[in-house]
Amino acid sequence: MKKKVVVTDIKGNYKKLIPTVIDESPKWAFSFEYFNQIKYFGLDRSERKWFVSLIDRLKNLATIDRNTLFNDKNTKEFFRFHQINWTSTNIPIKRKELAWVNKIYLSNEIEYPFYQFQLSKANGRIVGFWNENYTVFFIVLLDPLHNLQPSKKFDYAVDDCYPLSCEYTSMHTDIHNIIAKKSNCENCNIKSEISKIPTKLNKTNAIIGFLDDSFLKEYETLLEKMSLSEILELGILAATQEN
Repeated sequence: MKKKVVVTDIKGNYKKLIPTVIDESPKWAFSFEYFNQIKYFGLDRSERKWFVSLIDRLKNLATIDRNTLFNDKNTKEFFRFHQINWTSTNIPIKRKELAWVNKIYLSNEIEYPFYQFQLSKANGRIVGFWNENYTVFFIVLLDPLHNLQPSKKFDYAVDDCYPLSCEYTSMHTDIHNIIAKKSNCENCNIKSEISKIPTKLNKTNAIIGFLDDSFLKEYETLLEKMSLSEILELGILAATQEN
């Protein structure tokens, strides 16, 4: 079914536009609103190419007709699409432990059952549930090691994995741990100063960038001899002189 788009301005007055249509076929989208990493469902052991597989699979799934997904046997088997069996042998988590999910959904297992899709046979599963009208799939867990439904083939083994932190959250945790440590140095004010972070008083020029693997090795070698600021300044001077 096709539907014309009606557009109004901020006062609610109708605006005449070139006719446009929206395809209302039963496709669907994904939301990370209730996504979380926990033990057994972390990404610390996932390589970069795994994340590419995840994005490709989400893109592919978003083009699948929902009716086909639920009703076509071959499609369901291809994506390993099925409800989570919370009584599976050696399953490392219970549904009620997913406490970060809105209680309206979490406490209503009949109307909001959890499902899984496979990324591929080797790359694990996407776990979550559908919204009220089955147009959005809320991703709750990513399961790269197949821990949510342990396999009899591998003696129902569950493999350890943990949440993967970005550099910012890792640094935040490091600072928090330093502050929490007891200090025997009464006259040392370093810990006191660290506890004030972030001061929000510093105005500095920050640059965020990425290096290829080959440059990263060179950078790490240089970092043993000089600071990051000195490396950047030398690079900028060299580039300026070339021009």
